[in-house]
Amino acid sequence: MYDFSTLNDRDLEELVRDILFKRMNISFQSFKAGSDKGIDLRHASAINENYIIVQVKHYLESGYSQLKNKLKNSELAKIKKLNPQRYILATSVKLSPQNKEELKSILQPYIRTTNDIYGQNELNDSLRDFPETEEAHFKLWLTSTTVLKRILNNGINGRSEYVESKILERIKIFVPSVTHKESVDILNQKKFILITGAPGIGKTTLADILTYQLLAQDFKLTYVTEIKEAEAAFDPNAKQVFYFDDFLGAITLDLVSSRNADTAIVNFIERVRNEKNKRLILTCRTTILNQAKELSDAINNSTIEVSKHEVKINDYGNIEKAKILYNHIFFSNLPQKLKTIFFGNNFHWEIIRHRNYTPRIVQFFTDIDRVESENYKENVKSFLNKPEKIWDKAYNIQLSDNARYFMATLFSLGGTYEISENRLKDAFTERIQYEINNHNLKKESNIYNKTLRELLNAFVTRTIKKKEHYSETTFRFLNPSIEDFLYYQFSINYGEEYLDVLRSAKYFEQFKGRITTSIEKGSKRIFLGGENYIELLNIFKQRASSLISYASNNNLDTIICLIRLFHWHDIKEDVIQQFDTLEFKYWNWTEREYLIEILDYIAKNELINEFSISYEEVIQSISENVPSHFLIEKISRLISNNEYYRILIEEAKTNDSDFFNSFKENISRCWEEEIDNYISTTYQINEITDRSILENAIEERLQQAVEINHQLQIGTIDVIEDYNFDVDEQVSNNLSNIESEIEIENINEEKDIDDEESLINNLFNSTIEEF
Repeated sequence: MYDFSTLNDRDLEELVRDILFKRMNISFQSFKAGSDKGIDLRHASAINENYIIVQVKHYLESGYSQLKNKLKNSELAKIKKLNPQRYILATSVKLSPQNKEELKSILQPYIRTTNDIYGQNELNDSLRDFPETEEAHFKLWLTSTTVLKRILNNGINGRSEYVESKILERIKIFVPSVTHKESVDILNQKKFILITGAPGIGKTTLADILTYQLLAQDFKLTYVTEIKEAEAAFDPNAKQVFYFDDFLGAITLDLVSSRNADTAIVNFIERVRNEKNKRLILTCRTTILNQAKELSDAINNSTIEVSKHEVKINDYGNIEKAKILYNHIFFSNLPQKLKTIFFGNNFHWEIIRHRNYTPRIVQFFTDIDRVESENYKENVKSFLNKPEKIWDKAYNIQLSDNARYFMATLFSLGGTYEISENRLKDAFTERIQYEINNHNLKKESNIYNKTLRELLNAFVTRTIKKKEHYSETTFRFLNPSIEDFLYYQFSINYGEEYLDVLRSAKYFEQFKGRITTSIEKGSKRIFLGGENYIELLNIFKQRASSLISYASNNNLDTIICLIRLFHWHDIKEDVIQQFDTLEFKYWNWTEREYLIEILDYIAKNELINEFSISYEEVIQSISENVPSHFLIEKISRLISNNEYYRILIEEAKTNDSDFFNSFKENISRCWEEEIDNYISTTYQINEITDRSILENAIEERLQQAVEINHQLQIGTIDVIEDYNFDVDEQVSNNLSNIESEIEIENINEEKDIDDEESLINNLFNSTIEEF
């Protein structure tokens, strides 16, 4: 049973037209010649152009009383002028038998029988009689009781993204386009999709719709913020969709801080592609992906590109842009007088054709809580002309000082990746105490919870993840455009405001991810060089001893911050002191990457003799129990790119030293455990069905492994020389997977479009009286 609340008035007209065609076997013209004509649909005969007139009235919010008054006081005069042989009324309003008799009496003799009055119940009856009509209207099908129940049941319990109200809101404004069709094809063929595009272009909305379609087919959802969550939830026997939104984060210049997402995601993609009942949906901004490919061999050499679909503004034709705008207006909380602004003087064309048009900007200026109603039209134009300022009013005028401190703290901690509540609360408390001590902020009780209530679901979103024996609460920004704004906000005053964030920093990550002291083209790091350089250096030296590391040794984190941000002559003593106090032990993944970065810095800056350390010991400790072939590749680049380390290994090999033998044994042991994973990342290994092509691909991959070992100066490794890959089994598996067992369908909205401009003008040719 539908109330048709997800349909706008034009959607309802199209539904009624299709229902009447099924009922009467008569084609009706969609006819929108103007709000004063009284025609929505029309069937013409040889002798009467207005033989059958159909009027469609939504009036879901207004109800029966206003519908009756409108028909009696306005529509009846139009009907008399048209003088149809038959008049049919359709409405989303629930009508009782008495209501229908009353309407028939008002509209006599044009309504012949109450059977020509379709209320909410009659429309639902027709959909039951003609289920193919229901399926053709995706806003109904996806929100049917049965399908919606599946979506809600299969989504993660407790996640705010998967409550009924939010699902319905997304479906209301969604407009199918070529980008949806191409995405469905990729997901069906490859089992995973990487949706890229500029900020605000509609990546998340597209990913949401694809996810709903899969959940409707009884896939179970794992909403991923870290790949280890997906690995833990992976069930070989279940239909599962893994959804990782903005998987590389708002900034990815420091891929280490993304918790090894590059390596983990590559491995997980291959795992998904080997399973018929698994799907993976990733979203990422195009610029971030390009940066990640430059910095991460794991991503650059992976098969991720084969399933990339880039959403571009060019994918939206004028009709799609017009429908997106219309949907947002129709379902918005704008008062009537502001809605009418879009329906006069061709203002809709100014928006549709604007160079900065994106769905997100439309979302913003159709939300009364985000815009000033006075001079509304000029405010809309301002949003379009300067999209980076869409959060300006809300942030600088509407938020309290404490809320801005909270936002800056979350931004400094990473923001896009979900930040644990404990870390966020500790860092925010530190910032508040700094403001109390230095800027006379008044101390308040329960300040964290008060501030959170102010920001929740307006600027930040909270997720409660229920584990077996405990629950974990995390936070992130509502969407990446907030981070873009904060970068803009902190940059316009040359970073001065952001220095207070660092003066009260709690974690090393607040120095590693968001700031830079050198000008970086295309970077979204806040520049704190120039006049701010010395101040930043002093701040870090003052705070370093009290900072906490996320996943590393405090000494290593200190060194990394120093060498990334400052000149050697300013940090020499500190770096040497920190390095000399290191205890070489079993390192975790992040610590190994930091050590590789530090060794590379030392060699490239000719600082070898500055340290009284044993470089053999450092390299030995990095290579011991290496957890992944990706780290082997990083070690090989360190050695091959720096003459000092290359000679060090060559001489150790010549002398047959214990160091060299141990180093080679460490690498060999890793290859024994990792060779299968290394081969599985071969380009399109799960798609090649020609035996000879697959053999060549595997042989090429093995030669790459041999070259890595040559770069490491260790020569032949038996496990690679003797490796035997079962080509026949892989080809057989690939052939069996050609026809996917489970596919989602395209949402077709293919209409004959003879005159695009007229169609759009007709869409906006309305007094929107029923909004």
